[in-house]
This record gives sequence, C-alpha cells and structure tokens, in this order.
Amino acid sequence: MSARFALRGRGHELPLYQSAEQSFPRRNGLGRREPELMQRIVFFTIHSTTAWWKYLASRMEFAEAIVLSDLRDDSDYSLVDDFYRFFDRGDAAAAALERFGQDGCADIILRCRVLRSIDRDLALKMIGGMTQAIEQAFEKLCPSLVVTFTIDRYVMDVMERIARRRGIDFLEMTTSIIPDHVMLMRRGRPVWLREPSRDDIDAAVGLLCKEDFAPAYVSDAKRFSKAKFWRVFGYYALRGAFFNVWRFLKRDRYNCHYLDALKRLKHKVRLRDMAVLALLDHGWNKRIAEVPRERRVFLGLQLFPEASMDYWLKSEGMLAHDDVVVRYCAVLGRAGYLIFVKDHPLQFGFRQRELFERLAKMPFVVLVPYDVPANLLIGKCGVSVTFTGTIGFQSALAGLCSVATEPYYATEQHFLHVRDADEVNGIAERLALWQPTDDLDTTRRAIMRHLASISVEGDYFSWRKFDPENEALRASVESLARSLNTHLPRFLKSCRTAA
Repeated sequence: MSARFALRGRGHELPLYQSAEQSFPRRNGLGRREPELMQRIVFFTIHSTTAWWKYLASRMEFAEAIVLSDLRDDSDYSLVDDFYRFFDRGDAAAAALERFGQDGCADIILRCRVLRSIDRDLALKMIGGMTQAIEQAFEKLCPSLVVTFTIDRYVMDVMERIARRRGIDFLEMTTSIIPDHVMLMRRGRPVWLREPSRDDIDAAVGLLCKEDFAPAYVSDAKRFSKAKFWRVFGYYALRGAFFNVWRFLKRDRYNCHYLDALKRLKHKVRLRDMAVLALLDHGWNKRIAEVPRERRVFLGLQLFPEASMDYWLKSEGMLAHDDVVVRYCAVLGRAGYLIFVKDHPLQFGFRQRELFERLAKMPFVVLVPYDVPANLLIGKCGVSVTFTGTIGFQSALAGLCSVATEPYYATEQHFLHVRDADEVNGIAERLALWQPTDDLDTTRRAIMRHLASISVEGDYFSWRKFDPENEALRASVESLARSLNTHLPRFLKSCRTAA
C-alpha cells in the first residue's frame, strides 16, 4: 500500500493513498465535487466484520477504499463520537424531522426492529444524531460509492437515504442462492452485473434443481426440541445481559447493535413462546389426502424481523407479517385450499406464540413441524406462498404456482406477485386463472438466467471468524475481490453515463 496520511480532528485516521488535495476534492459553487483522479469507496462495516472489510478494501485495485463504522475504535472512520455530539445537542429530533419529515421518520422507525421497540422521542433523537454524523462523514470522505451488507437497521437506512440525496450510489451485498456467489442490490432490488453464459445457466440449473437442495444458511439447522428451545433462550438471555453492560463500558449506550441484543425488545425470544411446539401437528401428513394436489398450499414462513422483510418490501402494509399470513390463510381456506404452514428453521425459538395460536384455530391450516424438509412439502403441494424467502424460488423451479412479494429472484412472468396487503384478498381468483407451464425446463432456465445475471463469484460467508494473518482465510476472500474489481468499475461508469 501507499503511504498513509491522517485526517486530523476527532481522532480519525484514514488509509488514503493520494495527496490530501486529491483525496478530499474541492466542491464548486453548486456543491458538486470536481473531478478526481481516483474513485473512492466507503465500506460500511458491522460488528465482527471489520477485519474482513479492511482486507477487502486493501484488495481494491480501481479505487481507494475506506472502512466506516458506527462502533468505537473499529474502523478507519467511526461515527460514534459525532453521533453523541449531535445526539446531546438538544435539537437532534428536530434535525430528523427536518431531513425526513413526519412520514419519513415514521417509515424509518417502522422498518428498524430496534427503533420500533423503543420510545418514539428517543428514536427520533437517534435518527437525528446519526443523520448529522453521516452527513459530516460524507462531507469529509466524499465517496463515489458506499458498499455494505443488506440494510437491516436504521443506521444503514439513514445512510442510504442521505447517499441517494447526494447522488452517491449505495449498494448492499448479500449471498446469492447460487452457492459461492454474491449479489449487489439497492434496497432489495437487484443490480444487473453481467450476461451469463450458457454454461453458467446450465451449472446453476444443475445445482439448484436437485431434490435435496437447501440454502447454505439453513442446511445445518436440525434437531428441534424443548431442550434446544432452552438453549436458545438461555444463550440470548445471557447475550442480552452482556451487551446491556457492554454498551455502557464502551460509552456507546445507544448503539443499535448493542440495543438489538436486549431482551426487552418486542421480537426477542420469550418463555411463553415454547407453546409453539405444542401447536405443531406431528400427524400433518395424514391430512394430505383431504384435497387434490392443486388445492394444497405450502406457506413457508421466513425470518422475522429480517432485512428482506423490513427493507425490501415497499408496502408498509406487508410489513405486518403475522396479520398478512393470517389473511392469506383465511382467504385461501374459504376458497377450498388446505394450507400447510411451516416455519423457517432459523426462526426456532423466536416465533412468537400469538401467530401460531391464531393459525391453529383455522380448520384448513396444518402447522407442520420444524424438522420436515421444505422440499418434501414442495413436492406434495401445487401452490407456494411466501414473502421474499428462498422457498418461493425453489417452488417455481419445481413447477408450482409461486406467490411471492418482491423478492430479487422473481421474474414477472414466472411468479404470481402480491405487492400490497390489499391484493391478498383477491389471491384465490388469481390462482384460478394461473396457467401452469408446459415446458418446465425452459421456465427453469429463464429464472436461472435472471439469477445468474445478478450474481457474481464470491464467498459471502468468508467474513466469519476472518483473520488477516491466516493465509487460507485471506485466500477465501480473493474470488470476491476479483468480482468487485471486475464489476464495480463498470457499474460506476454506467452510473456516470446514465447521469
């Protein structure tokens, strides 16, 4: 690397590789940046991933990269001190309302699983303090692009909104369904990256159309019992207690990561939710013969709260997850469908009993145990209903009518889209008009072509326990670094051309 220089003030020291004049470009009278000799990327890190982001930054060949964080002493540039300086000034809530308005602030609070669990006045102060801290960071860093993980908290939400206003592109990186690939997105909307070859499509079809396929993040989730529930409950109780102390020791009491661990939040595991286990129907398979296959619905629940729900869905009505699920079941049940509801395996211990108690009262709903493979239900049903989860993708590949809500993989012609809660009321009529494909192989290839066009090679999970001193772990990042060096320059060029 080239020599470093320090950005003076507030203890920030940035790993910049040009002169100060080049690294902090002047602005003209319109507030626009003057041309730079080199692009600058900001990588926004989250807890336990900073070493990985720093190494990835060191591998960027087309731009200088700076790692930004909302944790203290955890990056090249931290937002923490500036956040509390603005938070404590007394006008933080007013700043939030000034920037985003009442409706905008309400939307930010609704979508963040932490903010919607705390006092509104405190939430507004946090939004206002973080907004001003991010604005100041952008003034100093002048990025052309911000790259981070999927938006899953208000900090990233606010950062994206500020970046958009300033003409700075903001990309989220997440894992693709295609193994060992990643995707780049804008609020859940995929970014087209390449034209896949026939071999790429053939390989993806071969991998994802296997009967035993399961996403990497759920393939090891097995063994569901009361003992496991107690382990989950105990672990998160201890974790919540630890971070409740840690946030004060770190002088960062309102950090979103630390607050999210607290057990008092609305979505946390509760002892009374063990009742969910008693509501599961272990004789579920005896009910299959009650209706023909085309009248069987597999409703696969997904993680909630979760980024793909809170930040990918445009309609605020669809964010009322439990109410929408119950409405789906009521509408379909009245139309003569039998609905098999199965929870996401990683939701075990977190699913709150109120949803399952409401569903258990419906005679046309069957609550399937956690250990039943999703592929088994896909094979026995004619319709799949989900929001954004992988179940919808797998179901379409299997030839089912797949009902989904704005997931990245859903092409217009191969899925039945429900984008607003009011559309659920007409779902039975739309199912009656659905025409199954008479050429499943062609449908699979069309769906897979779309997925391959928004996916590039890279090990998303290489951040886990990353150690820059470990040669094997460094090597695991190289495929992702190559992909970013190949595709991000084209992306930035296309954005400049479009502008």
